[in-house]
Amino acid sequence: MVNAADLNPFANLNLGSKMGSMGAILLVILIAVVILAMIGFLVYITVIKKQYWIKIHVFRLIGNVPTRIAIYQAKEIPFGMAGDKLWKVSKGLLKIKAVKWLPVGAIQTAPREFWYFVREDNEWINFSMDDLNDIQKKAGVKFTQEDMRLQRLATERLLEQRLMNKTFWEKWGTVVMTLIFFLVISVCMVIIFYQFSKTQDRQLQIENVQLETSQILLRVFGEGFISEAKNQTGGGNEGLIPV
Repeated sequence: MVNAADLNPFANLNLGSKMGSMGAILLVILIAVVILAMIGFLVYITVIKKQYWIKIHVFRLIGNVPTRIAIYQAKEIPFGMAGDKLWKVSKGLLKIKAVKWLPVGAIQTAPREFWYFVREDNEWINFSMDDLNDIQKKAGVKFTQEDMRLQRLATERLLEQRLMNKTFWEKWGTVVMTLIFFLVISVCMVIIFYQFSKTQDRQLQIENVQLETSQILLRVFGEGFISEAKNQTGGGNEGLIPV
């Protein structure tokens, strides 16, 4: 196993036992500092995420179209003893530099979310989405226009052609082909296992025949083979000199 002495860069230097022990102490201190720094960084990131709980969506006019250009995070910072607060808008992971200081927003568009529009003089204005129905009524727009009605009828007819009036193969073709595929695979697996079992049975029969043949040969030629072997070796144990 690797120990602290193997990781010590001062261990190979011949500076005496005092310097070696000093190097080990410095190594332990360095490791402790790195671990504490990592823990402190994680704690800082967690605290920052809890503090910056406000989302600021920033819009700007680009090409005569209101377009969202950024999403920032903000936190409330109290000022003075009268309960006044300001929002510090920042970006990035560490939230070190402030992008903008804003008064507390009054118009909320979603939970913990506020929209701001940047005017021509770079002033940030808190706003929300207007009621389109009210705007169209004030502008005198009719909701039952001929163009919209024809477009809605064309969309309905297209949906009927593409989704409702389907043939059997368009609806169930994928399911049928999947079932056929699994059926063919199942039949092939059954045939493979059946042939494998037949091969195993034949192999077992061959082994049994070989065993019976060996037993017959041993019965017929076994005694002659053993006596001949004894004659070639001097008749068994006769003529041996004990030690």
